[in-house]
Amino acid sequence: MRFVHLGHRTPWGARRLASLALSCLALAGALGATSMTPAAATTLTAPLTWTAGTPLVGASGGVNAVSCATATFCVAVDRSGSVANFNGATWSSPSRVDGTNSFTAISCPSTTFCVATDASGNYVTMNNGAWGTPTPFATTNSPVMQSVSCSSPSFCLAVGQTANFSPIDYYLFNGVWSADSVVFSPSDTSAFDAVSCTAAEVCLATDLGGGVMTFTLTATPTPSLAHAAMPTSIDPSTPGYVGESISCIAATSCVVGSRSNEVSVLNGSTWTTSPLFATGANGVLVSCALSTCVANDAVGQAVSAVAPFSTWSTTGSLNMLSQIDGLSCFVASPSVACLAVDNDGFSIALSLGVNAVPTYTPASSSFDPPHTLTSVACASATYCIASDTAGEMITLSGGVWGKPRTVTSTPLGVREVRCGVSAHPQAALACAAIVGNFHALALRSSRARWTSVLSRNTPSYAVSCATRCEFLSPEGRSSGVVRGYLPRLAPGAIATDVSCATVTTCVAIDNAGHSYVSRGATWTSGPVVESFATRQLWSLSCATPTFCVAVDIQGHAYRYNGTSWSAGTKVSKLGLYAVSCGATYFCVATDLLGGAFVFDGATWRATQNVAGFNILHGVSCASATTCVAVDSMNAYRLSIPTDATSLTINSLGRGTTTKGHTVIAVTATARVAPHGLVTLSAGTRPTAPSCTASLRPTSATTSSAHCTIDTTRVGATLFDATFAGSFGFAPSNATPYREVIVAP
Repeated sequence: MRFVHLGHRTPWGARRLASLALSCLALAGALGATSMTPAAATTLTAPLTWTAGTPLVGASGGVNAVSCATATFCVAVDRSGSVANFNGATWSSPSRVDGTNSFTAISCPSTTFCVATDASGNYVTMNNGAWGTPTPFATTNSPVMQSVSCSSPSFCLAVGQTANFSPIDYYLFNGVWSADSVVFSPSDTSAFDAVSCTAAEVCLATDLGGGVMTFTLTATPTPSLAHAAMPTSIDPSTPGYVGESISCIAATSCVVGSRSNEVSVLNGSTWTTSPLFATGANGVLVSCALSTCVANDAVGQAVSAVAPFSTWSTTGSLNMLSQIDGLSCFVASPSVACLAVDNDGFSIALSLGVNAVPTYTPASSSFDPPHTLTSVACASATYCIASDTAGEMITLSGGVWGKPRTVTSTPLGVREVRCGVSAHPQAALACAAIVGNFHALALRSSRARWTSVLSRNTPSYAVSCATRCEFLSPEGRSSGVVRGYLPRLAPGAIATDVSCATVTTCVAIDNAGHSYVSRGATWTSGPVVESFATRQLWSLSCATPTFCVAVDIQGHAYRYNGTSWSAGTKVSKLGLYAVSCGATYFCVATDLLGGAFVFDGATWRATQNVAGFNILHGVSCASATTCVAVDSMNAYRLSIPTDATSLTINSLGRGTTTKGHTVIAVTATARVAPHGLVTLSAGTRPTAPSCTASLRPTSATTSSAHCTIDTTRVGATLFDATFAGSFGFAPSNATPYREVIVAP
């Protein structure tokens, strides 16, 4: 599983397009109950519980918006209550001014005055460089302002929603915030999401229903706002049209960026909509200065136009993995320029080049990166590594999580980290990471540094490690022990995950439902996992070459036995996001709302909710009894209560010790009768003849098993028995038993 980057406006920055499907799936299923197959009888009757979360990263970073009063004065706000200033050349360090509240918007009409709104219903004001304290707009209805616009330090309008998602607005006039006294129509239930105010103290606000409303300030004798009871539809011909942003140079001249790919222009009283960007652009931001406007979509494409905005320039493109979250344009002789900020804390300058085509100049480093955990990998029960979007790694060693350590400065930080199981991780590790630009890093021991591997021209999309690591690109190119490409990758399909149980045996999956198996150093086509392309296989984990589990975004789990895949088992209505298997009888899968499910060798069962409604970005099970999972900030541990098990070889009966046909039996004892497989051997060497049998209960605390070994010689022989363990029962070995094999 690789981290899906959920941005402020829309899901962007994910490793593949299924991220959008996942987000929609989570919302669609949020009201439904989780579904799973009934749990098999087990010794564990109490609910499986996770430890309380251990914070690994602070709630900091993740820029949401920016406002520029001039070319040398910009202020950005983030999701952790911090602000940062830009002087035209450098950014200040983020400064916390609003607790841990997430800012939603900011407007700076001058270099001495700004207003920022947050997701907790507050506003914070900057006067002459000093930020005030967070102040609630109201104590009733729990209003949250999604946007704010100030035409001057004496007039601002903030718009948003109440607790029941109805539209609401507050205006600032001469230092005093007031509630709008005009009543909205009862049929107007669409919350506001963007606003722009002009120098004439006229504002236009867009809402989630695709409408726009005009507000006009009347200053005397008593300040008030005038507006209609119902909004005007911007583009009724486009189903589902929603304005994402708005910028006005006059009350009758505005530009709106939609949530899809359109830009709408108000000229006089008429709105005209044009699809300027590719479908699925995931939201368009607009900003104007003087008579010039710039429109920028979320994936880094921009156009510009001069009023009346009937002709737009050709597209300028940002060659950078980024989601633009804020855009602010300002006067820059002889025209205008803009500053954009992305979700990863980078600032990006936009200037208008030849024919007014926007040109991007990204900053070389992030000024306010988000610190969000992306994945976790465990090499043992006591050694794990977690990664975050700020390019940091946090290590668990000896039961204690260390401090974050920066390993990369690329946008999106570390997407994923994976480690092979190691008995001595302090001395020997096989770990790899995929960073934001899809380059690969490797770590060989806990005392070493992360180093680049593979060519810069070889992107990696998925990775798995045993004693060495295997890297897979979206188009199925494999780098590592296995070389070449996945055979016959379907057109339009992408390789989504890979898992290596040993250094030479790997399994890969794609989002079209196919699997691929390594044979030595090459890939071969494996059996089809599922034939429903809309399910989209998402994550994969192999405990042995003959046991793997794959999960899809529709909530199904599939098992591989080395030959074929089982039919899908519906585990969660909320979609499955990650899976990790510590043994053939112990896997953990996570869903999109903090849920986790355990496979016990036969069925799936739910654990108690792990992280509220937070997505678990990663899970790693390095043993048969413990797993570690991470959400955006915390690490959680799940430990399976395990009974000690004793194994005894029974005395061989008369007639059972014949060469070529030796019957051997064992008794296993625990607190309750254990279940699972035992391996019985005629000799203690790995190559000794052996057989495998299933334990069957013979009493409340004992089970037995027997099988026939094809013995190859006569004489004294040490018989051996091994119990590999099962869900709730610890592995054990019997004391070797000496017996004489006789000739037939």
